Amino acid sequence: MEKVSVSARQRRERILDAAEALLLRVGLRGATMEAMAREARVAKPTLYGYFPDKAAVFAGVVGRLFARLRQVVEAALAGEGGATERAVRALSAKHAYVFRLLEGSPHAEELYAAPQRVSGEDLAVLDAWLVDEMTRAFVAEGHEDAARIAKILFDAADGIARHATGADEIEPAIGFLAKRLVGPPKDKG
Repeated sequence: MEKVSVSARQRRERILDAAEALLLRVGLRGATMEAMAREARVAKPTLYGYFPDKAAVFAGVVGRLFARLRQVVEAALAGEGGATERAVRALSAKHAYVFRLLEGSPHAEELYAAPQRVSGEDLAVLDAWLVDEMTRAFVAEGHEDAARIAKILFDAADGIARHATGADEIEPAIGFLAKRLVGPPKDKG
């Protein structure tokens, strides 16, 4: 029987998958390099060959999360509808994705806050990009104070998501707020 070779990229992804699952189960403090190697079914030296320390593994997990979030948000923004509808979908998709990822983890609070400490700059870039995209959509529809509307809606959506008890609560609440905040665009006549 021929042994199947695992590429370096596949092994790295398997390590990150295992680390993500472990982090959700035991939290950042409980996830040691030894435990991650065991979870990924690789030797510790192999794990260290891909990541120099636990912070690097966590940064890899967070980096993948940010890439997935951007894909989810881009898809929601690209859909049909007006600026308000697309902004609501994008914000809801972002927060529902994170909610579902962390749902059931006894370490959700720790993990929710950790990317801001570890990859705060990357998170700020992702968030600024989303606010800019929403601003552009509101400007294109002729809304006054488009940047202010986008920022308030973005911040309020974060608060809604932080206090939601279920992912299904997020979109209706953001939609309710957006309809009242945004209103119709100003006549261009």
